[in-house]
Amino acid sequence: MKTSIRKRIKTALISNILTPLLLGGVGGGLLTACYHDKHEFQPNESDEESVGYVTPQLLWENESDSVAISSIDNLSFQIKGNNGVTRSRSFSSVKGSADWLQQLPVGEYDILVTADMDESSGYQLFSSGSSSSNSLTPTSVSLQEYASSPRQSWYAVTHVTILDGQITVADFTLQRLLPTLTVNVTGVPSGTKVAIAVEKVAAGVMLTEKDANGRYGVPMSEQTIADFGSLSPTADDATTLRLDGKRLLPTAAGESRTQLRITTTAADGNVLVSTADCPRMELGMYYTMDFDYASLAPYMRFEAMTISDWQEGWSITGEILNPTNN
Repeated sequence: MKTSIRKRIKTALISNILTPLLLGGVGGGLLTACYHDKHEFQPNESDEESVGYVTPQLLWENESDSVAISSIDNLSFQIKGNNGVTRSRSFSSVKGSADWLQQLPVGEYDILVTADMDESSGYQLFSSGSSSSNSLTPTSVSLQEYASSPRQSWYAVTHVTILDGQITVADFTLQRLLPTLTVNVTGVPSGTKVAIAVEKVAAGVMLTEKDANGRYGVPMSEQTIADFGSLSPTADDATTLRLDGKRLLPTAAGESRTQLRITTTAADGNVLVSTADCPRMELGMYYTMDFDYASLAPYMRFEAMTISDWQEGWSITGEILNPTNN
């Protein structure tokens, strides 16, 4: 690469990358790459074809997730262009990606990033086929065990244009993958067990496809069950049993509602199986359900209300519509 082009690129780095970092970023910035004059740009790796560079800037969709920045230990980037060029890169920390500057031939590219979405965290990623909406190989994610409640993971997809001799800062707005469910059952008689399984759960999520609102991440229509087993008593009240913040995949595509199968086993061995018919669970949201043991019936339909902007989910507080003993 000619010296004049190197100088021009370094000037662009100082103005376009270092300045936002010093200002602290905009809109919940997580990390922006920073380079110094001592950085030497790699030689042209594309047989003298015109090249440019891309560097990532990671942002949080939900600022409450920022506490995870120090715990993320698997960050993976998949790059694919309409010219057929593919690149991939992984890092063991967010900080480790700070100096990454990827050289690419001039062209249009789509990039998928996943955070903590690896096998050691309980996830499985699959890539195959071709997409009609972007250049990326269609990529889906599932859980190794559907009721394992792994730690949360994040992902984002973005499009970049690589220009000759220029650096493009690619913004990735990381969004949560898994919804989180909490269930509290009050007034449980001594010796009674309560178990919960969530039905109509998507078997996986297509990360590289958009939903009807243009948002990346589409639950599959294939269904499975997340069986979380028996609830545990709370520390301060033995008559309250709780399913505490379990993470799972969202409701399957094509289903307007979620179903919880609640199995109670009394001290005398009598078993009651109830169906709680609830609104859908969407990607990355928080859901809470509170109800009294005495209100259990074979079929219960619950409606919900939003409890706060950051949770963006529903809170069911015991109002059962059309309970039936049939």
